Amino acid sequence: MEYRTKYRDWMQKYFADHADEKVRAKDIYEKMTADGFAVNLTTIYRNLDRLEKEKVLQGHKTGGEDEKFYQYMQPKMDCGSHLHLLCSRCGKIIHLNCGFMQEISEHLMKEHGFSLDCRESMLVGLCADCRAQLAEKAKKEEAEWK
Repeated sequence: MEYRTKYRDWMQKYFADHADEKVRAKDIYEKMTADGFAVNLTTIYRNLDRLEKEKVLQGHKTGGEDEKFYQYMQPKMDCGSHLHLLCSRCGKIIHLNCGFMQEISEHLMKEHGFSLDCRESMLVGLCADCRAQLAEKAKKEEAEWK
C-alpha cells in the first residue's frame, strides 16, 4: 500500500518543479511554512527518507557540506545512467546525458576495470552562468582599480 499525505504530495510536486536544483530539508521547511503548512522538520525528513527509498529522490552529500541535499530523479531522464554536474555557487544540477557518458564508461572499464555507478556520482564545479557572472565581477573590480 502506498503511503500518501498532503505533505508528501506537496514535496513531490515541489521537487518536480525544481528538478534541476539541489534542495535541502531546510529549503522545504521554509517554503512549506511560507505556504501555510504547519509542518516540522521531523515530518519533512521522514517524507524525504520515504521518497528516497522509493527512488523518487536521490540524496547527496558533497565534501564541503554537512547537510544532505536531494535531487528529483526525473523518470524520463534515467538519472541512474549518467553523471550529474553540480554548480557549487548556485546549486544548479546539469544532467550529463550525452554521448560522452558512453565514452567515459567504456574508458573506465577498458583502462581501469571500473564500472561506474552514476546514482552516486556528482561532479562539482561552476556552471557557465556563474563563471560568466564571476568574470564580469572581476572585470568591474579590475576597472575600479585603474
